[in-house]
Amino acid sequence: DSKELQGKEKKLRDANQHDTIMGTFEDIYAVKTPINIKDIFNTCKEFGKKVLVFGRAGIGKSTFCRYVSHQWAKNALWPEYNLVVLISLRSLTENRYPPLPSGKSYSLVDIVAKECFSRDLSEKDKSLLKGLLNKSIVLWLLDGYDEIAQNVPSHLHRVFEQLLNTSHHIVTSRPYFNTLSRSVRAEIVGFTDENISKYVEVFVNQLRDKFLNALFEGEKVLKFLRVNPRIWGIAHIPVNLELICSIWSGTDWSETTNLTMTALYEDMTVWLCRRYLASKGTSIQITNMKLSDQQQHNFTKRITPKVMRNIRCSSQTYSDALHTRDPSQIYSDALHIGILKSFDNGPTGTQIELDKNHYFVHLSFQEFFAARHLVQLLNSTTRDKAIQFIKTHKYDKRLQLVFIFASGLLIPSEDKQSVDTFWDTIYGDPHDLV
Repeated sequence: DSKELQGKEKKLRDANQHDTIMGTFEDIYAVKTPINIKDIFNTCKEFGKKVLVFGRAGIGKSTFCRYVSHQWAKNALWPEYNLVVLISLRSLTENRYPPLPSGKSYSLVDIVAKECFSRDLSEKDKSLLKGLLNKSIVLWLLDGYDEIAQNVPSHLHRVFEQLLNTSHHIVTSRPYFNTLSRSVRAEIVGFTDENISKYVEVFVNQLRDKFLNALFEGEKVLKFLRVNPRIWGIAHIPVNLELICSIWSGTDWSETTNLTMTALYEDMTVWLCRRYLASKGTSIQITNMKLSDQQQHNFTKRITPKVMRNIRCSSQTYSDALHTRDPSQIYSDALHIGILKSFDNGPTGTQIELDKNHYFVHLSFQEFFAARHLVQLLNSTTRDKAIQFIKTHKYDKRLQLVFIFASGLLIPSEDKQSVDTFWDTIYGDPHDLV
């Protein structure tokens, strides 16, 4: 046993310059017991049922929340609840909920009305909703605690605390943010080998119009994954497997043996740009993020500094960065590529895309673009800014994936000075106390 533990510890120490996530103490030592979703509340001992669900980036926390709400709606899960409410906590921003006049504050009814309905509710409807929330046994699914906890706008503190103090709820968060005191904690650990096979089968069957033989294509995907241990490893994270399957038909994988997370996100971004440009009938010559369409290249240069500023507060919403009206339509085009989505997509409100608030389709895309900007700073005359940022935040768990992506982007770099500067700063002062 001790040799096995030593071996695992050595692998963690040796992972410094690889595009992997450094394991935590719990990864090696903690005892974890598998549990069925329907039984997740069985060990709750205090009044009400409150569960904290952890999971790494892309592991499926949001999907878990949607699955739970869907199963409840089908009467397949937890019939004791009269209502299940899913709230994406990252939506609690000042742009989406501007300060109210003095003496007024947002209520749970206001939050539910805005997040769960596609139209504005009348005062009569809000009154009915209030009665329903007060009289029913409600399960609240609060997704993404880590994305908002340190940056809740002051005028939303009260309603945020109300959400966290509800009697029955499930809160999801990345594992580095465990400040909530909950007696029951669960962790989403990703796909099993069997899950991967099933996911690939379902995915290719949904794309029968693209593949002459979906069964054969699915077997090709699985063979590719299994013969490349590193790729097979990252495929256990659901969002990574989704990316691999999404870009499978448009990518030549024949020579690929060592796919990193960084390369995967780079390929996915290029694939999204290529797909969008093809839909416009634009000539396509895109490799390794070198976009022949100058508009998309300019957008990348414009949005990444904004991403870097916002990544420190885990905010995913972008509005002012996109408000510059440019006749070249840089922003209008980029908003339709598929990396950003708008909050204001209901039948009411503005229909002008540039006037909407936007967020990344997944937090990991925000971290990827933040890493790209960090590498750009290292390669420019503003290197000192990058060095200071690394020194200040290199032990911040919230930015762990940013530095992982940055190291992956630097691996093929021909700029030895940037590579050396990055690692010298990572290993240099200040040092964390363990």
